Formats: sequence, structure tokens, C-alpha cells
Amino acid sequence: MPFSRQNVPRTKIFLASGIVASVFVILLSLRGVMNSTLSSPSIANIHVDHQPSSISNLHAEQYTPAPPHVDDIFSSAETVESKDYHDWNARTLRDLYSCISMKNCGKNQQKIALLASHWFEEAVVRGWRGGEGIWGMSIYKNLRLMGYTTLFANSFEEALEQYRLFPDLVKVVIRNRAGECHENPHCVKGPMNPRGIPAWKIFDFEFFPSVGGHPYATPLGGKWILSANPDPRFIAEEDSPLQYIGYSIEEDCQKIPVVRLYHRSNQVWMLMKQIKYVYDDRFTWNRSYFSMAAQELEMNFVGGWMLDQHYLGWDPKTQGDMPDIADPGHGVINFGPLSMDDFMAHVGLSKAMVGVGNPFWSPSPYNALCQGVPFINPIINWKKDEPWNKSHWHTQHPSLNQFEPPFIPQHMTELAVRERLKRLMETDWKELAASLLEQRVQEVKSGKKVYIFEL
Repeated sequence: MPFSRQNVPRTKIFLASGIVASVFVILLSLRGVMNSTLSSPSIANIHVDHQPSSISNLHAEQYTPAPPHVDDIFSSAETVESKDYHDWNARTLRDLYSCISMKNCGKNQQKIALLASHWFEEAVVRGWRGGEGIWGMSIYKNLRLMGYTTLFANSFEEALEQYRLFPDLVKVVIRNRAGECHENPHCVKGPMNPRGIPAWKIFDFEFFPSVGGHPYATPLGGKWILSANPDPRFIAEEDSPLQYIGYSIEEDCQKIPVVRLYHRSNQVWMLMKQIKYVYDDRFTWNRSYFSMAAQELEMNFVGGWMLDQHYLGWDPKTQGDMPDIADPGHGVINFGPLSMDDFMAHVGLSKAMVGVGNPFWSPSPYNALCQGVPFINPIINWKKDEPWNKSHWHTQHPSLNQFEPPFIPQHMTELAVRERLKRLMETDWKELAASLLEQRVQEVKSGKKVYIFEL
């Protein structure tokens, strides 16, 4: 049967728009590929340095590590290869205590960011590379490069203990579900807990640009919600009520060899990490399309997805099983879970990456684009009478909607991320919180029910 959209009418994607929107990416990608003078690598010989030990030694010029005679006193088990974040914290605390006692701390070394979300230590210490992990790694790396002190925690209880060691040095406490601390009188600063974490130092770690609808969102809202992705409602990030921090994969991109088009495998990479993505409401194709397209185009459709039958609350008893769509005999191949190195290598050897609707706002399209692999960004919804109006496009990766050639997202450079992190660390949040508190006190007087906090 020919590969035709008419075969399955339920598909929601506006295919023509998707193709046109991807043309600039394809042109840029092919230009980069054809200009490349690199030889063709295989899966086996590509290595991208994503190991946590590669950044654990990063010290800015104005960061003072503990002197050797201090290190000699402590256990040799505290090495950069440790997979226990407590060892990393011990090393950082040793540096901080030493520089304070010797009065030679770097410019930003006595400014602490408590990285209290589990995403941070999983990414930095244990090498996890999901979306939140890539964001967490970028935040950690760039804070360290600017000489700030960072400490890991896996709960608000642990963060509170660390905060009480250095209440004046801690500038920010970053954790998902920030509202949990605000709701807990034993966590947040208040009349009964004067040594708690001040509300204005607690920042919500939220990958998607949420204005506060996510579970346990910070009741302060606004700039106290940090986002990995820019708010698509605004062109200028300062106009958004959120605080866009973002991430950068610029350095990783520079390490990856681009494979010439004629050396690439005859394959398209399917962007899906779980089988559920082809069974949910955002799925933009039809499960039969991939084997049909593989035969029609004489090109394999490959990916690396897991078969978790309970992912994101799916209930096989009431919703049925989710059979795998892999069909090796007809060109649909599932490699299963892959390491970051193998994932990058497979993508780099592909001729395109195609989205299926989810994962939403995944960093993976950037990994493809930096290797000269075009990404087909599904347009799930659009304004029917203005189909080319991008402001109404609802795509798998909204941040890519606005860009035209050349594809150079300046907001995703390492320098841009560092500038936003510097603003986070250096802003007088107490002053801004005082203004917010005054406003809310007036709202209470007018009969409104709002969150009141202590400065």
C-alpha cells in the first residue's frame, strides 16, 4: 500500500506546514553536512564526553580550591568519580571552609546556590540525561564556571540543614515542587521557625514554562518560577512573568563530528523514548505509517524506546496493553534504551529526526540539529483560517517555531545562560519580595485570600 495520508484520515498534523517549517532546518543542516570535511565515524568509534567527572574539576579563575595539605587529611574515597553527591558536597565544603579561613575566596565563592532538586545530582553526579538532567547540568556547570559555590540536596529537609550552616551566604534554593516548603511551617521561615528558609530565596525548578498551574507550584509565582524553555507567549523574555534560565548544549555540539550525508545510514530517527508516546492524545501520525513509509521510501525508521506499560499512569487493565510498533522485517527498528554516546551516534548517522507529538519540548531536536540532522517538528494544532500564522502553532517543540535561517538561537549559547544565572544570583530578591508582600497585604485588606510570607 502506498504511503498516503489518505490511508488514515485521523491524523491531526498539518503536514504541509510541518514540511515548510522544516525546510530552513534541512537547508542549514545539509549545508553543514556537505561543508564538513570529517570522515565517516561508526557507532563504535564516536565518543562524546558526557561523564560527570569531566566537569567536576571545573574551577573558574576566581575560585580557590582547598590547598593540598588540607586534602591530604581527608579520605581518598572523595574522588571526582564518586557517584554519591555527599562526596561532592564534602569537597565543595572543604574548599569553602578553607578559603574563608585563609581569606582568599574567589569573587563569587561565598555565594551559594543550593541545588535541592534530585534532577541536579542525578545529572551531574550520576550522568542522567533526560530533559531536566540536561537543564540541571547546564545550570551547575555555568554556576561553577562563574565561581559560585554549589551544594546538592535531595529534599527540603536536607536543604534546610545546609541553609542553616550558611544562612547569609545562601542566595537561592532551587527545587521542583517549591510549594511544599511554603506549606510546611518547619521548612519556610515564619514566626514559629525563624531559622527556616526565607520564602524569597526559594525558586521553583520547572522544565516547562508554567505560570503556576503545576503541582506544588511556588505561591510567590512570577520570577520565582524558573523555566528551562522560553515562554512562547512572548518574544522578549523579560516580558514574561516567568524567569527563563534555559540551557545550552553548545560545548557538547562542538565535540561531535558531523557525518557527511553520503556516509550516513539510510534511516530516520524516531523521537520517542516510551511506547506510550504513540498511544497518547498528542500522537500526530498513525502507528501503521512507519512501516508503510519505510517500505515506500526504502529507508529504516529507527529509535530507542522503552515498553513501560505503566508509564505516566497508563493502566493496562482498563486501557489495554500497548503493543510495540517495532517491525524489523518492515524497517521499523527499536534499539531500546541507549547510553548518551550511542544515542548521539545513532542520531548523527540518521538523515532526519521525526517527532511523534511527545516528548514535549525535548532537548533532543537540538542534539540533532547540531549534527546537521533536520528535525521534522509536528504541528499538532493551528488556526484553521490562518494556517501559516506561527503564533497559533502548537507543536512538539514550540521554541523552534519562531526561527528562520540561519538557525542560531542566541538565547541558548553558554554565555547567554551564564548571564541569566548571574542575574538570578545577584538580584536583590528580598527587595522585590518586599514589594510583592506589600501588594498582598493590601489584597488581604480588600478581602482577598492570598499567600502571606515573612521576609
